[in-house]
Amino acid sequence: MAASLKQDYSKILGAKAELVMISPDSLEQHRNYALALFGEELPYLYVSDSDLDIARRYGLLREQEHPHGGFYYHTLWIIDDAGVIAYKSVPWKGNIQVEEYKKLFDLIGSEPGEWRETCGLKNSGLYSHPE
Repeated sequence: MAASLKQDYSKILGAKAELVMISPDSLEQHRNYALALFGEELPYLYVSDSDLDIARRYGLLREQEHPHGGFYYHTLWIIDDAGVIAYKSVPWKGNIQVEEYKKLFDLIGSEPGEWRETCGLKNSGLYSHPE
């Protein structure tokens, strides 16, 4: 997911949208993740939800731990200019399903680039997507 979103970030901005990644990881963990995989920081805004407050408020926690670890769902939210949630997908499978990834760009009125699991990765062996 991060690889394709990094690749297509300029298209998101071109559609007058913004991308914010929210994760239970700390800012330092997120930075290290990006540096290890891409050799550079990711261009979009990152918010650490280490206390899981956002996850609890918006129903983003799994009841059982995922086989690859973690209780936090990947989700997609589109918020309109008035600050109203116009679309949400919980869980969002744009990291493993190309049609879900393309749907994001359809919803914001843009065409995505080529979705590739390893797009831009320094070391693609470090990263695999859970099913």
